[in-house]
Amino acid sequence: MKRILRFLALILPLTLVFHTAKAWWDVGHMAVAQIAYDELKPGAKKWADGLIATLTVNYPQTHNFVEAATWPDDLKGHGITAYSNWHYTNIPLNDNGVAIACNATPEIDVVWAIGQARSILGNPKSTDAEKGQFLAFLIHFVGDLHQPLHSTSMYTNALPGGDMGGNLFPLKDSIHTNLHKLWDDGCGYFDRFGKVDRAAGPEVWKDTIQAIAKAVTQAYPAKSIMGLDQLDPEFWALESHNDAVNFGYKGVQSVDGSRKIYLKPNDTPSALYLEVARKIVERQIASGGYRLAMILNALFDAKAGK
Repeated sequence: MKRILRFLALILPLTLVFHTAKAWWDVGHMAVAQIAYDELKPGAKKWADGLIATLTVNYPQTHNFVEAATWPDDLKGHGITAYSNWHYTNIPLNDNGVAIACNATPEIDVVWAIGQARSILGNPKSTDAEKGQFLAFLIHFVGDLHQPLHSTSMYTNALPGGDMGGNLFPLKDSIHTNLHKLWDDGCGYFDRFGKVDRAAGPEVWKDTIQAIAKAVTQAYPAKSIMGLDQLDPEFWALESHNDAVNFGYKGVQSVDGSRKIYLKPNDTPSALYLEVARKIVERQIASGGYRLAMILNALFDAKAGK
């Protein structure tokens, strides 16, 4: 743990040029963060705001809690790849019985990273600056683990090393050239809300993010989501994996009588596929936001001795 903190202390204060992206790359993460922020208790909200303020000192483009959700991807976007394998896990989808490496699911993955962040946030010996960094990591990684294609890699005879979470599952789509990009973009869920331009500042994009969060939580209030109170990221990984298999890799393209036709590599995702996928995206963003708030409220209560 000390080695991790020393490494972060050396690398994280680097000044970053602003990195723009969209959808679950940015917008989806910000929507998860907005839902969580709205669910925080007043004391937990004040505590979180104070921690993010320590991050803003070195990263002025990270204005607040909601935008902190994008910070780990900003790091990747500028060649800081030390944390790249913290963003996903690889539960195998292996219908063909391909012989795969015993370490196909790495020990250092998004599940591990969430545990590290929770531990540091709850450690009274960690400084506020360290906690600010790991709060941003936690916000982001909870979002990542609720994106189904961040949980799964498909193994086939053609791809015995796996398809890298759908990155090697090509699609005939000029915007989403592979399955992973399609799901990172929320399968088009966010399009109806309009563009979010982070470079314009929170005063411009905040209304759009709040509108997305409102739509998501109205569609999926907390009481409607089964297993929401499960706060073990291993459970979330399996939950996302099942969604990746059933609605991602094996999403229904069309129905011919009683026969279902599933998405295949080099297909263009159909309207039916996207309609179902967007409901999964909506539910997962809601789940991620609610669960993140539960974790942070519990961490604050423990800190306050409640």
